[in-house]
Amino acid sequence: MARFFLVFFAALLASVAASYTGDRNSKCACTALKKPDIPGAEVISINGTQLLNHTVAAFPGLLPEPVTGLAICAVDVVLTHKGAHDQVLVKVWLPLKGWNGRFQANGGSGFAAGGLDLTLGPTAKLGYAAASTDAGVGFNPLSPEAWALLADGSVNQEALASFAYRSVSDVALVGKAITEQFYRKKPKYSYWNGCSTGGRQGLVAAQRYPDLFDGILAGAPAISWPTYVVAEQWPQVVMHEENTFPSPCELKAFTDAAVAECDAVDGLADGVINNPSACNFNPYKLVGHQVECEGHKITITESVAKVVRKIYQGPFNQDGQRLWYGLNFGAALNTLANTVVVNGTRKGSSFFVNDAWIRYWVIKNPKYDLDQIDYTTLEHLFAESATEYDSIIGSDNPNLSAFENAGGKLLVWHGLSDQLIFPNGTVNYRDRVEQSMSGPSKVNDFFRLFLAPGVDHCAGTPSLGAVPTDPFAALVSWVEEKKAPAHLPAQVSGPQGGDRIICPYPLTAKYQADGNASAASFDCV
Repeated sequence: MARFFLVFFAALLASVAASYTGDRNSKCACTALKKPDIPGAEVISINGTQLLNHTVAAFPGLLPEPVTGLAICAVDVVLTHKGAHDQVLVKVWLPLKGWNGRFQANGGSGFAAGGLDLTLGPTAKLGYAAASTDAGVGFNPLSPEAWALLADGSVNQEALASFAYRSVSDVALVGKAITEQFYRKKPKYSYWNGCSTGGRQGLVAAQRYPDLFDGILAGAPAISWPTYVVAEQWPQVVMHEENTFPSPCELKAFTDAAVAECDAVDGLADGVINNPSACNFNPYKLVGHQVECEGHKITITESVAKVVRKIYQGPFNQDGQRLWYGLNFGAALNTLANTVVVNGTRKGSSFFVNDAWIRYWVIKNPKYDLDQIDYTTLEHLFAESATEYDSIIGSDNPNLSAFENAGGKLLVWHGLSDQLIFPNGTVNYRDRVEQSMSGPSKVNDFFRLFLAPGVDHCAGTPSLGAVPTDPFAALVSWVEEKKAPAHLPAQVSGPQGGDRIICPYPLTAKYQADGNASAASFDCV
Protein backbone atom coordinates (compact mmCIF):
# COMPACT_ATOMS: atom_id res chain seq x y z
CA MET A 1 0.00 0.00 0.00
CA ALA A 2 2.97 2.28 0.56
CA ARG A 3 3.19 3.44 -3.08
CA PHE A 4 -0.23 5.06 -2.90
CA PHE A 5 0.92 7.99 -0.76
CA LEU A 6 3.27 9.76 -3.20
CA VAL A 7 0.87 12.54 -4.14
CA PHE A 8 -0.46 12.82 -0.59
CA PHE A 9 2.95 13.81 0.78
CA ALA A 10 3.82 15.91 -2.27
CA ALA A 11 0.66 17.94 -1.56
CA LEU A 12 1.66 18.18 2.08
CA LEU A 13 5.00 19.68 1.08
CA ALA A 14 3.17 22.26 -1.04
CA SER A 15 1.07 23.57 1.87
CA VAL A 16 1.60 27.17 2.85
CA ALA A 17 3.19 27.85 6.23
CA ALA A 18 1.59 30.47 8.49
CA SER A 19 3.06 33.90 9.14
CA TYR A 20 3.52 33.40 12.89
CA THR A 21 7.18 32.88 13.80
CA GLY A 22 8.32 31.24 17.03
CA ASP A 23 12.00 30.66 17.85
CA ARG A 24 13.28 28.23 20.47
CA ASN A 25 16.84 27.59 19.33
CA SER A 26 18.14 26.27 22.62
CA LYS A 27 19.83 22.92 23.10
CA CYS A 28 19.12 23.11 26.82
CA ALA A 29 15.39 23.63 26.20
CA CYS A 30 15.34 20.48 24.07
CA THR A 31 17.27 18.19 26.42
CA ALA A 32 15.59 19.43 29.62
CA LEU A 33 12.01 18.54 28.68
CA LYS A 34 10.03 16.86 31.46
CA LYS A 35 7.76 13.84 31.25
CA PRO A 36 4.24 15.03 30.41
CA ASP A 37 1.22 13.93 32.40
CA ILE A 38 -0.91 11.88 29.99
CA PRO A 39 -4.36 10.74 31.21
CA GLY A 40 -4.70 6.97 31.09
CA ALA A 41 -1.01 6.36 30.49
CA GLU A 42 2.34 6.36 32.28
CA VAL A 43 5.30 7.98 30.54
CA ILE A 44 8.29 5.67 30.85
CA SER A 45 10.91 7.89 29.27
CA ILE A 46 11.49 11.11 27.36
CA ASN A 47 14.52 12.04 25.31
CA GLY A 48 15.06 15.28 23.42
CA THR A 49 17.82 15.76 20.85
CA GLN A 50 18.66 18.90 18.92
CA LEU A 51 19.21 18.13 15.24
CA LEU A 52 20.75 20.74 12.92
CA ASN A 53 20.79 20.47 9.12
CA HIS A 54 19.02 17.14 9.50
CA THR A 55 17.89 15.09 6.49
CA VAL A 56 15.09 12.57 6.17
CA ALA A 57 15.96 10.27 3.28
CA ALA A 58 13.47 9.50 0.55
CA PHE A 59 11.53 6.28 1.01
CA PRO A 60 9.90 4.51 -1.96
CA GLY A 61 6.16 5.05 -1.90
CA LEU A 62 6.00 7.06 1.31
CA LEU A 63 8.41 9.98 0.78
CA PRO A 64 9.26 10.67 -2.86
CA GLU A 65 11.94 13.28 -2.19
CA PRO A 66 14.32 13.72 0.76
CA VAL A 67 13.60 16.48 3.26
CA THR A 68 16.76 18.43 3.98
CA GLY A 69 17.95 21.33 6.12
CA LEU A 70 15.79 20.55 9.14
CA ALA A 71 16.61 22.31 12.42
CA ILE A 72 14.50 20.63 15.07
CA CYS A 73 14.19 19.41 18.60
CA ALA A 74 13.42 15.71 18.09
CA VAL A 75 11.63 14.24 21.11
CA ASP A 76 10.98 10.55 21.73
CA VAL A 77 8.38 9.76 24.36
CA VAL A 78 7.75 6.16 25.42
CA LEU A 79 4.59 5.41 27.40
CA THR A 80 2.56 2.46 28.61
CA HIS A 81 -1.05 1.81 29.57
CA LYS A 82 -2.05 0.04 32.75
CA GLY A 83 -2.62 -3.65 32.17
CA ALA A 84 -1.66 -3.46 28.48
CA HIS A 85 1.99 -4.44 28.90
CA ASP A 86 2.81 -2.19 25.98
CA GLN A 87 5.45 0.35 25.05
CA VAL A 88 4.20 3.05 22.72
CA LEU A 89 6.61 5.39 20.97
CA VAL A 90 5.42 8.92 20.21
CA LYS A 91 7.83 11.09 18.24
CA VAL A 92 7.47 14.88 18.32
CA TRP A 93 9.54 17.16 16.08
CA LEU A 94 9.67 20.85 16.97
CA PRO A 95 11.11 23.50 14.62
CA LEU A 96 13.86 25.49 16.34
CA LYS A 97 12.96 28.54 14.26
CA GLY A 98 9.85 29.61 12.40
CA TRP A 99 7.27 27.62 14.34
CA ASN A 100 3.93 28.62 12.83
CA GLY A 101 1.99 28.27 16.06
CA ARG A 102 0.24 25.09 14.93
CA PHE A 103 0.38 21.42 15.89
CA GLN A 104 -0.17 18.61 13.40
CA ALA A 105 -0.45 14.87 14.03
CA ASN A 106 0.00 12.58 11.06
CA GLY A 107 -1.62 9.21 10.45
CA GLY A 108 -0.34 5.89 9.22
CA SER A 109 -0.75 3.48 6.32
CA GLY A 110 -1.60 -0.20 6.08
CA PHE A 111 -0.78 -1.86 9.40
CA ALA A 112 1.34 1.07 10.63
CA ALA A 113 -0.29 3.64 12.91
CA GLY A 114 2.15 6.35 11.85
CA GLY A 115 4.81 7.15 9.28
CA LEU A 116 7.20 8.46 11.96
CA ASP A 117 10.14 10.36 10.39
CA LEU A 118 8.62 10.06 6.92
CA THR A 119 5.74 12.33 7.90
CA LEU A 120 7.47 14.28 10.65
CA GLY A 121 10.08 15.62 8.23
CA PRO A 122 7.72 17.23 5.69
CA THR A 123 5.43 18.55 8.43
CA ALA A 124 8.20 20.14 10.52
CA LYS A 125 9.72 21.61 7.34
CA LEU A 126 6.51 23.61 6.93
CA GLY A 127 6.84 25.05 10.43
CA TYR A 128 4.45 22.76 12.29
CA ALA A 129 5.10 21.08 15.59
CA ALA A 130 4.63 17.53 14.36
CA ALA A 131 3.85 14.19 16.01
CA SER A 132 3.57 10.56 14.95
CA THR A 133 3.32 7.25 16.81
CA ASP A 134 3.98 3.56 16.29
CA ALA A 135 1.03 2.64 18.58
CA GLY A 136 3.32 0.13 20.27
CA VAL A 137 3.15 -2.20 17.25
CA GLY A 138 6.25 -0.99 15.43
CA PHE A 139 6.52 0.27 11.89
CA ASN A 140 5.65 -2.34 9.28
CA PRO A 141 2.81 -1.17 7.03
CA LEU A 142 2.81 -4.45 5.12
CA SER A 143 2.40 -7.04 7.87
CA PRO A 144 0.96 -7.34 11.42
CA GLU A 145 2.72 -10.66 12.01
CA ALA A 146 4.80 -9.28 14.89
CA TRP A 147 1.84 -8.13 16.96
CA ALA A 148 -1.53 -9.45 15.83
CA LEU A 149 -1.62 -12.66 17.90
CA LEU A 150 -0.34 -13.62 21.34
CA ALA A 151 1.84 -16.66 21.96
CA ASP A 152 -1.21 -18.81 22.66
CA GLY A 153 -2.73 -17.89 19.28
CA SER A 154 -5.39 -15.54 20.65
CA VAL A 155 -5.86 -12.01 19.37
CA ASN A 156 -3.67 -9.37 21.00
CA GLN A 157 -6.60 -7.20 22.02
CA GLU A 158 -4.50 -4.46 23.60
CA ALA A 159 -2.34 -4.05 20.50
CA LEU A 160 -5.43 -3.98 18.29
CA ALA A 161 -7.08 -1.35 20.50
CA SER A 162 -3.95 0.79 20.32
CA PHE A 163 -3.72 0.47 16.54
CA ALA A 164 -7.47 1.03 16.13
CA TYR A 165 -8.04 4.08 18.33
CA ARG A 166 -6.02 4.56 21.54
CA SER A 167 -2.89 5.72 19.72
CA VAL A 168 -4.84 8.63 18.22
CA SER A 169 -5.35 10.02 21.69
CA ASP A 170 -1.76 9.24 22.71
CA VAL A 171 -0.18 11.10 19.80
CA ALA A 172 -2.40 14.14 20.27
CA LEU A 173 -2.02 14.44 24.03
CA VAL A 174 1.73 13.83 24.04
CA GLY A 175 2.36 15.99 21.00
CA LYS A 176 0.44 18.98 22.27
CA ALA A 177 1.90 18.70 25.79
CA ILE A 178 5.47 18.63 24.48
CA THR A 179 4.74 21.49 22.08
CA GLU A 180 3.41 23.65 24.91
CA GLN A 181 6.31 22.79 27.19
CA PHE A 182 8.95 23.57 24.55
CA TYR A 183 7.51 26.81 23.21
CA ARG A 184 5.96 27.86 26.55
CA LYS A 185 2.61 28.38 24.91
CA LYS A 186 -0.15 26.15 23.62
CA PRO A 187 -0.48 25.67 19.87
CA LYS A 188 -3.09 28.04 18.53
CA TYR A 189 -4.57 25.34 16.26
CA SER A 190 -4.28 21.57 16.21
CA TYR A 191 -4.75 19.37 13.13
CA TRP A 192 -4.89 15.76 12.02
CA ASN A 193 -3.66 14.78 8.56
CA GLY A 194 -3.87 11.26 7.14
CA CYS A 195 -4.95 9.06 4.25
CA SER A 196 -6.14 5.43 4.14
CA THR A 197 -5.32 4.08 7.62
CA GLY A 198 -4.54 7.70 8.47
CA GLY A 199 -7.94 8.73 7.12
CA ARG A 200 -9.63 6.14 9.32
CA GLN A 201 -7.69 7.45 12.31
CA GLY A 202 -8.91 10.95 11.51
CA LEU A 203 -12.50 9.79 11.76
CA VAL A 204 -11.62 8.00 15.01
CA ALA A 205 -10.51 11.37 16.34
CA ALA A 206 -13.80 13.01 15.36
CA GLN A 207 -15.88 10.17 16.83
CA ARG A 208 -14.00 9.18 20.00
CA TYR A 209 -11.89 12.26 20.82
CA PRO A 210 -13.91 15.21 19.50
CA ASP A 211 -12.02 17.94 21.35
CA LEU A 212 -8.45 16.97 20.35
CA PHE A 213 -8.27 18.63 16.93
CA ASP A 214 -9.61 21.84 15.43
CA GLY A 215 -9.39 20.39 11.94
CA ILE A 216 -9.17 16.88 10.49
CA LEU A 217 -8.16 15.95 6.96
CA ALA A 218 -9.11 12.34 6.20
CA GLY A 219 -8.29 10.99 2.76
CA ALA A 220 -9.68 7.68 1.44
CA PRO A 221 -10.61 6.66 5.00
CA ALA A 222 -10.40 2.95 5.79
CA ILE A 223 -13.65 3.06 7.76
CA SER A 224 -16.08 0.19 8.25
CA TRP A 225 -12.83 -1.77 8.43
CA PRO A 226 -14.21 -5.19 9.50
CA THR A 227 -16.58 -5.13 6.51
CA TYR A 228 -14.66 -3.40 3.74
CA VAL A 229 -11.47 -5.42 4.35
CA VAL A 230 -13.37 -8.70 4.00
CA ALA A 231 -14.98 -7.25 0.85
CA GLU A 232 -11.50 -6.78 -0.60
CA GLN A 233 -11.27 -10.58 -0.72
CA TRP A 234 -14.36 -10.81 -2.96
CA PRO A 235 -12.53 -10.63 -6.32
CA GLN A 236 -10.23 -13.46 -5.27
CA VAL A 237 -13.19 -15.61 -4.21
CA VAL A 238 -15.00 -14.88 -7.48
CA MET A 239 -11.99 -15.92 -9.58
CA HIS A 240 -11.48 -19.08 -7.54
CA GLU A 241 -15.14 -20.09 -7.57
CA GLU A 242 -15.52 -19.40 -11.28
CA ASN A 243 -12.14 -21.05 -11.96
CA THR A 244 -11.22 -18.09 -14.15
CA PHE A 245 -8.17 -15.93 -13.51
CA PRO A 246 -7.95 -12.99 -15.92
CA SER A 247 -4.51 -11.61 -16.70
CA PRO A 248 -3.72 -7.96 -15.82
CA CYS A 249 -3.97 -6.90 -19.46
CA GLU A 250 -7.42 -8.46 -19.76
CA LEU A 251 -8.58 -6.61 -16.66
CA LYS A 252 -7.14 -3.37 -18.00
CA ALA A 253 -9.13 -3.87 -21.19
CA PHE A 254 -12.35 -3.74 -19.16
CA THR A 255 -11.25 -0.63 -17.27
CA ASP A 256 -10.30 1.09 -20.52
CA ALA A 257 -13.57 0.07 -22.18
CA ALA A 258 -15.62 1.43 -19.28
CA VAL A 259 -13.77 4.75 -19.46
CA ALA A 260 -14.17 4.92 -23.25
CA GLU A 261 -17.93 4.35 -22.97
CA CYS A 262 -18.64 6.70 -20.07
CA ASP A 263 -15.92 9.35 -20.39
CA ALA A 264 -17.97 11.86 -22.41
CA VAL A 265 -21.19 11.49 -20.40
CA ASP A 266 -20.25 14.73 -18.59
CA GLY A 267 -19.73 16.53 -21.92
CA LEU A 268 -15.93 16.47 -21.85
CA ALA A 269 -13.82 13.65 -23.31
CA ASP A 270 -10.84 13.79 -20.95
CA GLY A 271 -10.23 10.14 -20.13
CA VAL A 272 -12.08 10.37 -16.81
CA ILE A 273 -15.46 9.06 -15.67
CA ASN A 274 -16.80 12.06 -13.79
CA ASN A 275 -19.73 10.21 -12.21
CA PRO A 276 -19.30 6.39 -12.09
CA SER A 277 -22.87 5.92 -10.82
CA ALA A 278 -24.13 7.25 -14.17
CA CYS A 279 -22.05 4.70 -16.09
CA ASN A 280 -23.92 1.60 -17.31
CA PHE A 281 -21.01 -0.26 -18.85
CA ASN A 282 -21.73 -3.95 -19.55
CA PRO A 283 -18.59 -6.16 -19.33
CA TYR A 284 -20.17 -8.73 -21.66
CA LYS A 285 -19.70 -6.25 -24.52
CA LEU A 286 -16.05 -7.27 -24.65
CA VAL A 287 -16.74 -10.99 -25.17
CA GLY A 288 -15.02 -12.05 -28.39
CA HIS A 289 -12.77 -9.00 -28.52
CA GLN A 290 -9.01 -9.52 -28.69
CA VAL A 291 -6.47 -7.76 -26.48
CA GLU A 292 -2.71 -7.65 -26.78
CA CYS A 293 -1.05 -9.40 -23.82
CA GLU A 294 2.71 -9.73 -23.57
CA GLY A 295 3.25 -10.08 -27.29
CA HIS A 296 0.28 -12.26 -28.13
CA LYS A 297 -3.45 -11.81 -28.55
CA ILE A 298 -6.04 -13.07 -26.08
CA THR A 299 -9.74 -13.33 -26.85
CA ILE A 300 -12.03 -12.16 -24.05
CA THR A 301 -14.26 -15.03 -22.98
CA GLU A 302 -17.68 -15.04 -21.41
CA SER A 303 -16.26 -16.50 -18.21
CA VAL A 304 -13.82 -13.57 -17.89
CA ALA A 305 -16.65 -11.08 -18.45
CA LYS A 306 -18.70 -12.87 -15.77
CA VAL A 307 -15.84 -12.52 -13.26
CA VAL A 308 -15.43 -8.83 -14.04
CA ARG A 309 -19.18 -8.19 -13.76
CA LYS A 310 -19.24 -9.77 -10.30
CA ILE A 311 -16.20 -7.76 -9.18
CA TYR A 312 -17.98 -4.55 -10.19
CA GLN A 313 -21.18 -5.66 -8.45
CA GLY A 314 -19.41 -6.32 -5.18
CA PRO A 315 -20.10 -9.12 -2.68
CA PHE A 316 -23.61 -10.42 -2.13
CA ASN A 317 -25.01 -13.33 -0.15
CA GLN A 318 -26.89 -16.41 -1.30
CA ASP A 319 -30.15 -14.45 -1.17
CA GLY A 320 -28.76 -11.80 -3.51
CA GLN A 321 -28.43 -9.17 -0.78
CA ARG A 322 -25.49 -6.80 -0.97
CA LEU A 323 -22.81 -7.38 1.67
CA TRP A 324 -20.69 -4.37 0.65
CA TYR A 325 -19.81 -2.29 -2.39
CA GLY A 326 -17.77 -3.15 -5.46
CA LEU A 327 -15.17 -1.15 -7.33
CA ASN A 328 -16.32 1.76 -9.46
CA PHE A 329 -16.15 1.74 -13.24
CA GLY A 330 -12.80 3.29 -14.11
CA ALA A 331 -10.92 1.82 -11.15
CA ALA A 332 -8.03 -0.56 -11.77
CA LEU A 333 -9.10 -4.15 -11.14
CA ASN A 334 -5.75 -5.92 -10.95
CA THR A 335 -4.90 -4.99 -7.35
CA LEU A 336 -7.73 -6.82 -5.61
CA ALA A 337 -8.04 -9.27 -8.53
CA ASN A 338 -4.28 -9.76 -8.58
CA THR A 339 -2.90 -12.97 -10.06
CA VAL A 340 0.47 -14.69 -10.29
CA VAL A 341 1.78 -17.43 -12.55
CA VAL A 342 3.07 -20.51 -10.71
CA ASN A 343 4.55 -23.37 -12.73
CA GLY A 344 2.84 -22.07 -15.84
CA THR A 345 -0.59 -21.78 -14.20
CA ARG A 346 -2.24 -18.49 -13.31
CA LYS A 347 -3.76 -18.30 -9.83
CA GLY A 348 -5.06 -15.65 -7.47
CA SER A 349 -2.92 -13.67 -5.04
CA SER A 350 -4.70 -11.70 -2.30
CA PHE A 351 -3.90 -8.11 -1.37
CA PHE A 352 -1.88 -8.01 1.84
CA VAL A 353 -4.41 -6.12 3.98
CA ASN A 354 -7.38 -8.46 3.50
CA ASP A 355 -5.06 -11.47 3.46
CA ALA A 356 -3.68 -10.65 6.92
CA TRP A 357 -6.99 -9.49 8.42
CA ILE A 358 -8.76 -12.72 7.53
CA ARG A 359 -5.93 -15.02 8.59
CA TYR A 360 -4.83 -13.30 11.82
CA TRP A 361 -8.02 -11.76 13.17
CA VAL A 362 -11.02 -13.59 11.74
CA ILE A 363 -9.70 -17.14 11.29
CA LYS A 364 -6.90 -16.63 13.86
CA ASN A 365 -4.61 -18.95 11.95
CA PRO A 366 -1.65 -17.36 10.12
CA LYS A 367 -1.24 -20.50 7.97
CA TYR A 368 -4.85 -20.56 6.77
CA ASP A 369 -5.15 -21.08 3.02
CA LEU A 370 -7.43 -18.40 1.60
CA ASP A 371 -8.15 -20.59 -1.41
CA GLN A 372 -10.53 -22.48 0.89
CA ILE A 373 -12.91 -19.51 0.91
CA ASP A 374 -15.98 -20.06 -1.24
CA TYR A 375 -19.05 -17.81 -1.53
CA THR A 376 -20.70 -19.31 1.56
CA THR A 377 -17.53 -19.10 3.65
CA LEU A 378 -17.00 -15.48 2.69
CA GLU A 379 -20.55 -14.66 3.80
CA HIS A 380 -19.77 -16.16 7.21
CA LEU A 381 -16.49 -14.22 7.40
CA PHE A 382 -18.40 -10.96 6.87
CA ALA A 383 -20.64 -11.73 9.84
CA GLU A 384 -17.82 -12.93 12.10
CA SER A 385 -15.58 -9.97 11.36
CA ALA A 386 -18.31 -7.40 11.95
CA THR A 387 -19.60 -9.05 15.12
CA GLU A 388 -16.18 -9.30 16.73
CA TYR A 389 -14.50 -6.08 15.62
CA ASP A 390 -16.98 -3.36 14.62
CA SER A 391 -16.91 -1.79 18.08
CA ILE A 392 -13.11 -1.76 18.07
CA ILE A 393 -12.06 -0.72 14.57
CA GLY A 394 -15.27 0.02 12.65
CA SER A 395 -14.52 3.74 13.04
CA ASP A 396 -17.80 4.70 11.37
CA ASN A 397 -20.05 5.96 14.16
CA PRO A 398 -22.28 8.54 12.41
CA ASN A 399 -22.98 10.59 15.53
CA LEU A 400 -20.55 13.50 15.26
CA SER A 401 -22.52 15.88 17.44
CA ALA A 402 -19.73 16.13 20.05
CA PHE A 403 -17.22 17.05 17.34
CA GLU A 404 -19.63 19.61 15.94
CA ASN A 405 -20.24 21.08 19.39
CA ALA A 406 -16.47 21.33 19.94
CA GLY A 407 -16.23 23.51 16.82
CA GLY A 408 -14.19 21.01 14.78
CA LYS A 409 -14.03 20.88 10.99
CA LEU A 410 -13.81 17.59 9.08
CA LEU A 411 -12.70 17.49 5.45
CA VAL A 412 -12.84 14.07 3.80
CA TRP A 413 -11.83 13.33 0.23
CA HIS A 414 -11.86 10.08 -1.73
CA GLY A 415 -10.81 9.17 -5.26
CA LEU A 416 -13.69 7.73 -7.27
CA SER A 417 -11.26 5.32 -8.98
CA ASP A 418 -9.87 4.03 -5.69
CA GLN A 419 -8.81 0.45 -6.34
CA LEU A 420 -8.51 -0.54 -2.66
CA ILE A 421 -11.05 1.20 -0.45
CA PHE A 422 -14.50 1.39 -1.98
CA PRO A 423 -15.58 5.06 -2.37
CA ASN A 424 -19.25 4.18 -1.91
CA GLY A 425 -18.45 3.11 1.65
CA THR A 426 -17.35 6.67 2.38
CA VAL A 427 -20.47 8.03 0.68
CA ASN A 428 -22.55 5.66 2.81
CA TYR A 429 -20.91 7.03 5.95
CA ARG A 430 -21.59 10.63 4.96
CA ASP A 431 -25.24 9.76 4.24
CA ARG A 432 -25.59 8.10 7.65
CA VAL A 433 -24.11 11.16 9.35
CA GLU A 434 -26.77 13.29 7.64
CA GLN A 435 -29.51 10.91 8.77
CA SER A 436 -28.13 10.99 12.31
CA MET A 437 -27.78 14.76 12.43
CA SER A 438 -30.83 16.29 10.77
CA GLY A 439 -29.83 16.68 7.17
CA PRO A 440 -27.06 17.90 4.85
CA SER A 441 -27.28 21.64 5.55
CA LYS A 442 -26.44 21.14 9.21
CA VAL A 443 -23.67 18.62 8.46
CA ASN A 444 -22.09 20.84 5.79
CA ASP A 445 -21.31 23.38 8.47
CA PHE A 446 -18.59 21.11 9.87
CA PHE A 447 -18.17 18.05 7.61
CA ARG A 448 -17.63 18.12 3.84
CA LEU A 449 -16.88 15.20 1.54
CA PHE A 450 -15.13 15.64 -1.80
CA LEU A 451 -15.12 12.85 -4.40
CA ALA A 452 -12.26 13.10 -6.89
CA PRO A 453 -13.13 11.74 -10.38
CA GLY A 454 -10.61 9.36 -11.91
CA VAL A 455 -8.29 9.38 -8.87
CA ASP A 456 -6.99 6.18 -7.34
CA HIS A 457 -6.09 5.34 -3.72
CA CYS A 458 -4.68 8.42 -2.00
CA ALA A 459 -3.77 9.71 -5.50
CA GLY A 460 -0.82 7.34 -5.44
CA THR A 461 -0.11 6.72 -9.12
CA PRO A 462 -0.18 9.07 -12.12
CA SER A 463 -3.69 9.27 -13.47
CA LEU A 464 -5.87 11.43 -15.66
CA GLY A 465 -8.11 12.21 -12.70
CA ALA A 466 -8.75 15.45 -10.86
CA VAL A 467 -6.18 15.16 -8.07
CA PRO A 468 -6.77 17.68 -5.24
CA THR A 469 -3.75 19.96 -5.13
CA ASP A 470 -3.80 20.99 -1.47
CA PRO A 471 -6.80 19.85 0.55
CA PHE A 472 -4.95 20.56 3.79
CA ALA A 473 -4.69 24.25 2.91
CA ALA A 474 -8.47 24.27 2.36
CA LEU A 475 -8.94 22.77 5.82
CA VAL A 476 -6.67 25.36 7.44
CA SER A 477 -8.59 28.16 5.74
CA TRP A 478 -11.88 26.65 6.93
CA VAL A 479 -10.69 26.40 10.52
CA GLU A 480 -8.82 29.67 10.83
CA GLU A 481 -10.61 31.98 8.41
CA LYS A 482 -14.07 30.38 8.64
CA LYS A 483 -14.06 29.92 4.85
CA ALA A 484 -15.95 26.71 4.16
CA PRO A 485 -14.56 25.19 0.94
CA ALA A 486 -17.09 25.65 -1.88
CA HIS A 487 -14.83 23.34 -3.93
CA LEU A 488 -11.29 21.95 -3.88
CA PRO A 489 -8.74 23.03 -6.49
CA ALA A 490 -7.53 20.03 -8.50
CA GLN A 491 -5.11 19.24 -11.28
CA VAL A 492 -5.61 16.88 -14.22
CA SER A 493 -2.73 15.52 -16.29
CA GLY A 494 -2.87 14.26 -19.87
CA PRO A 495 -3.84 15.92 -23.15
CA GLN A 496 -7.00 17.41 -21.64
CA GLY A 497 -5.17 18.35 -18.46
CA GLY A 498 -5.23 21.53 -16.46
CA ASP A 499 -6.98 23.02 -13.49
CA ARG A 500 -10.25 21.52 -12.28
CA ILE A 501 -12.53 21.73 -9.27
CA ILE A 502 -13.87 19.00 -7.01
CA CYS A 503 -17.29 19.75 -5.57
CA PRO A 504 -18.62 18.90 -2.11
CA TYR A 505 -20.90 15.86 -2.06
CA PRO A 506 -23.63 15.53 -3.23
CA LEU A 507 -22.73 18.18 -5.83
CA THR A 508 -20.67 17.24 -8.89
CA ALA A 509 -18.57 19.34 -11.25
CA LYS A 510 -20.52 19.89 -14.48
CA TYR A 511 -18.68 20.92 -17.63
CA GLN A 512 -20.14 24.06 -19.23
CA ALA A 513 -19.00 23.15 -22.79
CA ASP A 514 -17.29 26.48 -23.37
CA GLY A 515 -14.52 24.98 -25.46
CA ASN A 516 -11.97 25.17 -22.69
CA ALA A 517 -10.90 22.63 -20.07
CA SER A 518 -10.09 24.63 -16.97
CA ALA A 519 -11.47 25.16 -13.49
CA ALA A 520 -13.60 28.03 -14.80
CA SER A 521 -15.29 25.61 -17.21
CA PHE A 522 -17.00 23.71 -14.39
CA ASP A 523 -19.80 24.52 -11.98
CA CYS A 524 -20.91 22.62 -8.91
CA VAL A 525 -24.45 21.39 -9.57
